[in-house]
Amino acid sequence: MTFEWPWQYNFPPFFTLQPNADTRQKQLAAWSSLVLSYCRHHRLYTLDVLEAQESPVFNNKNTGRKLSTEAIQVIFEELRKKGNLEWMDKNKARCLIMWRRPEEWGKLIYQWVRSVPLNSAC
Repeated sequence: MTFEWPWQYNFPPFFTLQPNADTRQKQLAAWSSLVLSYCRHHRLYTLDVLEAQESPVFNNKNTGRKLSTEAIQVIFEELRKKGNLEWMDKNKARCLIMWRRPEEWGKLIYQWVRSVPLNSAC
């Protein structure tokens, strides 16, 4: 199964952080969703900031557009604020991507345990 890119991916201004605060918030939400979907589809758990700029998620070869390292850092910070990213080092060069936050995984696992008879002693 191939990854389906959202419509914004082929819209060149998507690869430039927008100056208007409202537009930027929507753009960051779209980027966050794209990064999490892409990582989930490709089962990626870690990303390197320098390598990320050449990754297809941040570099659209069809339109010849790529996101700057600074913009990638802004998107990663947005993901960190939402609880979907943790830095693996002090230099913020590598990060752990969590498609689901730990609380979401906890709820899913708890629901699964409750749905099968694994939560009783007998």
